[in-house]
Amino acid sequence: AVVSTQSTGVRAEMILKLVMAPSESQLAFVESYINLLSDKDIGDFQKVLEMKGFKRSEQMEMIELFKKTANIPDSEDVGNVADQDSSRIRKLEKLIKKQF
Repeated sequence: AVVSTQSTGVRAEMILKLVMAPSESQLAFVESYINLLSDKDIGDFQKVLEMKGFKRSEQMEMIELFKKTANIPDSEDVGNVADQDSSRIRKLEKLIKKQF
């Protein structure tokens, strides 16, 4: 339980670093996400984009870039992955609580 709590804390810290850091370029953000979180889940990536405040059109561009950078096949469904919660904090809490 202690290891799980520590890894959840580290994950939360990495997510906060991504969300709070200034965005230099779309590619730099995607690479930082992959390097910091080692997560190739498109849904999780889209939640972080939403927390960061990217517009929907920017999100779609970045998801395509993410898929190419992370070598995710195009056949993976991206449609309506977004969580319908209106609160960014709630989205962050859900993402942090996700167990791997």
